[in-house]
Amino acid sequence: MSPSFVLHPPLYADVLTYTWFMADPEVTVWLDDRCQRPVLFHHALAFVLGEAWCRLAIKCEGRFVGLCGLEDYDPANARAHFFIVLGDRALWSRGLGTAVTQALLTIGFRDLGLRRIDSNLLAPNHASRRLHARVGFVEEGCQRQVAWRRGAWVDRILLGLLREDWLRQGAASAG
Repeated sequence: MSPSFVLHPPLYADVLTYTWFMADPEVTVWLDDRCQRPVLFHHALAFVLGEAWCRLAIKCEGRFVGLCGLEDYDPANARAHFFIVLGDRALWSRGLGTAVTQALLTIGFRDLGLRRIDSNLLAPNHASRRLHARVGFVEEGCQRQVAWRRGAWVDRILLGLLREDWLRQGAASAG
């Protein structure tokens, strides 16, 4: 059973902790290229509290442990892009990422009326690949050798999840 959590709008108090998460190479290694250089407090502040369509803080065991969201909202196509950053490594491999992702998919499809949610991951990130598969994302493509990580060029895997597939797999009742 995964740890219990709450999703809420990010708070100013979350920014410093997020900055610490972004200083941990084990947290950032599979994130976007912009996270591969030092993330200063004012950069974290702009991201955590900046204008966003659906960005949520993850609170678990009484503390801020990460961010998740649906961004790059395209209203004409009822589409958005999913992301999650679990910065507290003590919570990795405990089911929290899957539970948070399922909750966010419910928000996206049921509450926000999305038709499609996109995502992507770097191919060596096996934990993220398993998480996406567990919640129903389908691998739709590959951008070859787009990022330099751990001494090698790695591929970016493109994924998507349609509302109809989410409903068919019964995930709507999980939220």
